Amino acid sequence: MQRLTHTSHRSCHWGWLLIWSSIVFGSIAPIQAVPVIAQQPSSQGLSIQADTQEANSKTEVVTARGNVKINYPSRKVQAQANLAQYYIKQKRILLTGNVLITQNGNTLEGESIIYLIEEGKFIANPKVKKQVRSTYLVPEQGGKGLTILANTQEANTKTEVITARGSVRLAYPDKKLQARANTAEYNVKAKQVVLSGNVLVVSNGSSLQGDTITYLIEEGRFIARQKPGIPVQSIYIIPDQGKTTN
Repeated sequence: MQRLTHTSHRSCHWGWLLIWSSIVFGSIAPIQAVPVIAQQPSSQGLSIQADTQEANSKTEVVTARGNVKINYPSRKVQAQANLAQYYIKQKRILLTGNVLITQNGNTLEGESIIYLIEEGKFIANPKVKKQVRSTYLVPEQGGKGLTILANTQEANTKTEVITARGSVRLAYPDKKLQARANTAEYNVKAKQVVLSGNVLVVSNGSSLQGDTITYLIEEGRFIARQKPGIPVQSIYIIPDQGKTTN
């Protein structure tokens, strides 16, 4: 009688796990469990595909390994990585190994990226001696978009603010603009980039240096400030109007 009770409890436990995994993730493989009829998962849920997956119902951690692909339609998020760990209690996903995140045409690449689901925030870190790379489509501008390289990057999809820190390099090919700084903050809603710390901006051969430079994208305007007592420096290329060619 005790053996029968234990077996029944175990079947119930695995049945719960299979229902839970089907609803939250879509199908999970290669879990072996007692067959259970469950509702089909919502098309807006978080789905994970991988070579192998493990789901621990006690720790509520799902681990996916090999050719991991994540799809989260309600947030328009897609991701790929070598390894993914989904912490259900913390509502957090840790992706590692050649990570690529895509959302609304924007991309974020790094060796490890943490996705905080409730906050809508991505925190990216690179391989040793490498940098995190991101590319953002600039609304109403089209073209190749704005690319940011940095030692670390955070992208908050709720506030629509991207923060890059450490040896920041920025490229905006459509405007023939390049910049470098210690930190950069790109506010998508305000359509502006604030660069700070040893900033150098180069546009069409002209350059502008300061401690902080704000770039108003729609206006094509730069506002530069320097530390007290230090002047802002700029160099502009002036075409030689008097030069003639034979």
